[in-house]
Amino acid sequence: MSALTDIYVDTVIGHLPENSRSDIAAEIRATIDDMVEARLGGSDPPAREQAAAAEREVLEELGDPARLSREYTNSPQHLIGPNSYPIFLWTMRWVLPLVAVATALSNTIGFIATHDPVQIGALIGQIVAKTVIALLVAFATLTILIALGDRGLSGGAAEKMNDTRTAWSVDQLHATDVKAKQIRAEAILGLVFLVLLALIPFVPTSLFYVGHLNSGEPFINPDLGTGWLLGYWGFLALMAIVEVVKLVRSSARPAVLLSGAIIDVVTAVFLTIALLTQPVLHPELTTASGAEAQQIITVIAIWAIVVWDQISTWRTYRARL
Repeated sequence: MSALTDIYVDTVIGHLPENSRSDIAAEIRATIDDMVEARLGGSDPPAREQAAAAEREVLEELGDPARLSREYTNSPQHLIGPNSYPIFLWTMRWVLPLVAVATALSNTIGFIATHDPVQIGALIGQIVAKTVIALLVAFATLTILIALGDRGLSGGAAEKMNDTRTAWSVDQLHATDVKAKQIRAEAILGLVFLVLLALIPFVPTSLFYVGHLNSGEPFINPDLGTGWLLGYWGFLALMAIVEVVKLVRSSARPAVLLSGAIIDVVTAVFLTIALLTQPVLHPELTTASGAEAQQIITVIAIWAIVVWDQISTWRTYRARL
């Protein structure tokens, strides 16, 4: 099975629910193999050029992978028709999160600028309420616009779009590699998250309306050794390197995933030792008994996140095979 077929199959199943991807991928691969063998015929092993040419012919006969994926979709698509359904899904996956982030960020800035002092409870309440409203409005607006556009494709316009199957070419596969796009998006989100984690030692308590407890100093204990902070940033840098490799290669090979898993576990061990051997949080933010309970809860949370992340990563990788 060549990389060309792999990209084609990944593009088809990328539009389908995850629980059905493996079975459909196996079915499509078997179909492609049978069609290629039928074209080659004969018992002699075909030349590489002949096999590659037969594979291209089969893929072009199967047609646009986005259209083929819709033939495997059993969910109703009445309001948004099959011609507009892929762009509807793409819009929901990308535009809605951007709307949520933009709304939360703008309301946070506006609230902090107009309220003195800032109360974290009121801030969270306003952000949640306005973000939910913005998401509902964005969802309704996008759905209506796409539905109206889909209705405009009736008659001759729809027939014209149906004829695009013959115009599709295998050369378009590399431009629509769904798996590569997903990996790049995940890598970018991972880098953003790592940057936020790296900034934690600098976040002042006044930003969350607890600055009156320690004069607005950071949440981190000022007496924490520099070596611990350098070690923390060093592990984050290693994680960032793994994400950069995924971003540049647009792929997540087993070696890269294994390296990331090892770094995650070692980082969790490092943080566990730091939390259980010394006060990491600023001493003025909690009592002695409260600090001990907080350390234990934080350690449990760290390992829960690490275990969940590894399970999620490997399940995603297996689903893409």
